[in-house]
Amino acid sequence: MRTFLISILLLSSGVLSSAHAAETSPWSISFHSEAVASHLDDTPARYILVPAGTDAAALSQAEQALANALRASGRASLVMNAQALGAVSQLDDASIARRAAVFPVDRVVVLRLFPDASGALTQAVVSLYDMKGESLGSFSAVEGTALPTGKEQEGKQMESTEASPVAPPAPPTPDSSAPPATPDEDPQEQYALRHIGFDEIVAVQAGTWPQVSQWTRPYEGKYKKPLSGDSFYRKVGREDLVQAYGQKMNTKLLLGVVGGGAAAGGLLVATTAPIPKAEDCDFFSPDFDACRQRNDQRHDERFAITLTGLGISAAGIGLLTVALLLDPHPVTASEARELADKYNKQLAAELGLSEDGSPTPPPKPSVIQAHLTPVVGPGVAGLQLVGSFW
Repeated sequence: MRTFLISILLLSSGVLSSAHAAETSPWSISFHSEAVASHLDDTPARYILVPAGTDAAALSQAEQALANALRASGRASLVMNAQALGAVSQLDDASIARRAAVFPVDRVVVLRLFPDASGALTQAVVSLYDMKGESLGSFSAVEGTALPTGKEQEGKQMESTEASPVAPPAPPTPDSSAPPATPDEDPQEQYALRHIGFDEIVAVQAGTWPQVSQWTRPYEGKYKKPLSGDSFYRKVGREDLVQAYGQKMNTKLLLGVVGGGAAAGGLLVATTAPIPKAEDCDFFSPDFDACRQRNDQRHDERFAITLTGLGISAAGIGLLTVALLLDPHPVTASEARELADKYNKQLAAELGLSEDGSPTPPPKPSVIQAHLTPVVGPGVAGLQLVGSFW
């Protein structure tokens, strides 16, 4: 248990200036309680308000104004802030809804701001979701402009539709390479199907001197779909490593083709080169010495051709060996595990789970005890807050 002491000086000028700022807040004009209530369910519910998309100060001002309007609407029995969710500014709405599912609320309200033509964040979009992540509707507001009620907004949309009818959009073409969207699926099941793991394979070659070989093979999900070739790097989103793998594979293939051709061609030259027929030299002929020299020259030429062919074949075998030993992967096994660990942590965060894929436990509420003591001094009036929390 920790104890704290806070002194709050309530100067009259400060109180008046704060009250004046609250009354003239542009977002307080935009989010008035009656209009906000018209966009909510008739039955009071528990809401969690989540600002997302940016960390700008304007978002905090809009969040405070919308929270005040929700509390004053008569349609919210509880309005909870999003501090317990952690960092959510870069998450999409579906991920935010999944992360909020562990809290005692009925609705998730996601507030996002968008820039106008001048670049200022004056356009607000408010989206409502149930605890299964299904959309319950949305509404938009402009800073400093009163939010229209639900009926007014529906009337404007109907007038716009009647004035300029448009053909319904064509259904999107499904992407065969992307996994099917399963918003209602259990996050733990999604993690089990999409996480990356590794199999350790050990091979022992028996003999006079036994040899042990060991290598690592990555896979995806609980069914262990192999991530061979560059599919591992595509899975973790590293296109630079995909390109590096492709370049090393091209080099490996080129060395193999050149080495195999040289080995076969050199052996062919060494074994099939034409053998010139030796002359039958007459010992008693005056041309005997010249005849023998010609035979020796033919033998030397044949030996040189054979030796050249064997040399080419040996060089080709050397290139083949290099091609076989060349590892096309641009990272080591330990670096691959680091990439997979980073991917798994990001996947768990998107699904609202802890780093090991288990559900994130809800935060334990703090218990606070406090009492106020008036403080009066020359020119200053205030309150002293003394409390303890654990």
